[in-house]
Amino acid sequence: MRTIRALAGALLLLPPALCGLHAQTRVVIVSGLGGEAKYSTEFGVEAIGLATALHDRFSVPDSNIFWFGEDSVSRAPRFRGQSTKANVERAIMAIAAKAEPSSEFVLVLIGHGAGDGAETRLSIPGPDLDAADFARLLAAFPTQRVAFINLTSASGDMIPVVAGANRVVVTATKTAFERNESHFGEYFVQAFTKDGADVDKDGRVSLLEAFRYAALETKRFYDNATLMQTEHAQLADGGATQGTAEPTGRAGDGALARRFFLDGGKLATLAAGSDPKLTALYGEEYALQEQIDQVRSRQGQMTADAYDAALEPLLISLARKAREIRVAEGRQ
Repeated sequence: MRTIRALAGALLLLPPALCGLHAQTRVVIVSGLGGEAKYSTEFGVEAIGLATALHDRFSVPDSNIFWFGEDSVSRAPRFRGQSTKANVERAIMAIAAKAEPSSEFVLVLIGHGAGDGAETRLSIPGPDLDAADFARLLAAFPTQRVAFINLTSASGDMIPVVAGANRVVVTATKTAFERNESHFGEYFVQAFTKDGADVDKDGRVSLLEAFRYAALETKRFYDNATLMQTEHAQLADGGATQGTAEPTGRAGDGALARRFFLDGGKLATLAAGSDPKLTALYGEEYALQEQIDQVRSRQGQMTADAYDAALEPLLISLARKAREIRVAEGRQ
């Protein structure tokens, strides 16, 4: 009886105006200089693969995808020009100027990294962009949720420079001294272009799921090749200035990454469709997930009994809501 009453109370707490329903996700992909034809091709393939998946699989409109690459004359879809410092900065500041307070901004770096500390940089045509530059650019998004995904070698030193309370930071390496070719980026992109990363089977891939998938596949690559692993990817969010290779998904340790999706606002897409029932169900699921994250963030301030009492009804409600969605979509 106690659980039933708690469940009813939790359902009454669902906000009538579901936050995030009309959120927009805008993505800037920057692929840098390859140095050799092999790397130029690899970086281009990763960038095109991610941009295509964002549009085809996750319904991000073309107008919200900005890819800048080494080639100054590419005619590839969603290519916006050469990846010069001026072009990238201009695009990011233009996005920031019109970004809604509740929107999401994602910046993905692909290529070769160098330097250390605040001078850790991405190698691009002309003057490079370094960690201090990225921190300055991301400061233009004070209320928006931000993901900074650095898939380059020698990227780990950027974490304390670009960290922020509303940010997810992913780097392919632990420190700037891991300078060898990075394979993590290939697998991180693969998490969105292929099946397998959606562990909870909710039809979406979170940044936490993508990170865990890519870290596992990177380790598998080195094990299969009988090579010593020379890169150790890191994730930090919620203002943490030190990354971890094994985020738990809890507050300050991957909680934001667990609820951060590159899907252009799936709820916004549904809201624009013709199925108000399904839109409402996804909105209710989103609200429950947000409440669960809030409870988990307060675990250290609660007794074990109080924590369990607060979390249990929400988890039950979430499981039931997920089943309702599967039935509504004809998946069960």
